[in-house]
Amino acid sequence: MVRIHLIALGGLLFADTVASQDCSTIDYVTPQFAVRMEPGVLYGTAVRFDGGTDSLRMDIYKPVGDNVVARPLLIAIHGGAFVGGGRDDMDELCSWYAARGYVAATVSYRLGFHPPADLSVPYTYDEAEVVRAAYRATQDVRGAMRFLLIRQAQDSTSAENTFLYGVSAGAITALQAAYLTDGSEKPALCGALAPVNTYARPDLGSLMGDLNPGPAPLVKGCVSHLGAMLDTAHINSTADPALFMYHQTGDPIVGCGYQQGLWGAPLGLWANYPMLFGSCVIAPRMQHLGFDMARYEFHEYSGDEHDIHDIPLVDSLAAVFLARQFCSAPTAMQRPVEAPALEVYPVPATEMVHVRRLGTSDLDLTLMGLDGREVRQGHGNSLDVRGLIPGTYVLVANDGGHRTAHRVQIAN
Repeated sequence: MVRIHLIALGGLLFADTVASQDCSTIDYVTPQFAVRMEPGVLYGTAVRFDGGTDSLRMDIYKPVGDNVVARPLLIAIHGGAFVGGGRDDMDELCSWYAARGYVAATVSYRLGFHPPADLSVPYTYDEAEVVRAAYRATQDVRGAMRFLLIRQAQDSTSAENTFLYGVSAGAITALQAAYLTDGSEKPALCGALAPVNTYARPDLGSLMGDLNPGPAPLVKGCVSHLGAMLDTAHINSTADPALFMYHQTGDPIVGCGYQQGLWGAPLGLWANYPMLFGSCVIAPRMQHLGFDMARYEFHEYSGDEHDIHDIPLVDSLAAVFLARQFCSAPTAMQRPVEAPALEVYPVPATEMVHVRRLGTSDLDLTLMGLDGREVRQGHGNSLDVRGLIPGTYVLVANDGGHRTAHRVQIAN
């Protein structure tokens, strides 16, 4: 049976986080606004792998009636193995975030690389072709970030609160755009290489690309679903962007461990793909660096698919995480700091949730949905959960001196 491990938050106290935005009226987690969309906005043109030119566009989603002049900005990056997919794959996600109060843009980027002469993509001519495709995608996303900064006043966005959200190849791109920032980290395979047949492979230029020259907003946080990195050393300090990750442990396409891209695909598709550090290997790097638990979460799911097992659930966790990065007023879920251990059982609960904390029996208990709404309250060491919709909730236990939160699973 597959099950989700919610690693980062159990048994922790939530305290206020220092950030730049008042979330007392808009919590940026609960959908509450109508949405309008500006489709097909051209943000630049760029040379493809085969020498042709791509027109790069984005769809921009905005809340209606929020009356905020400095909205957080989310840039969504689609997957597709760097050869397929499209920005419309992220339309629904962007609509969700606009309804929460964000400006959300789903972007296109250059796709494609050279396959062997007698095969077609996603077979690759060599490892360099995949690395170069991811690099071009990263350059394009950075160009999109600068474009959105230029029109900051038009969209009412905050340059301080920019987030990247990617799935699969889009997550690989988001991770590179967030953490690959030093010119010395440019992959050697992105310099000039010998041609593929008659196609030249020139130097791809700087990490930042040349679309919409100028400063880019700093990335405050990154959401990586099913993503990976070429080198975890690109995350080098706790001052780097906050990170939320989700991965299935047996993912056969982008492995959760240190594995070759497409390692579990049939027909030798993985041949010539680079080795990648998946989420299960990035996680120890984050822990080693000492990231504050408010700025790092890894949700590891015991499954064997290249997929998100429950998109609304996982995205709701991501939304809470992102809001925590910039909200200056308390919301449903806030910054964790150490607190006395809390034991919650059974897992999952069907009728009663029982709570045990060493040395304490007098607890005020509050059960909240992931949107921050209180659904049950009680006092003592047990809480009746009968009649609740099955799913994940947050139990807050307060003994008058410590306020501790623990995720609980409710089942039928």
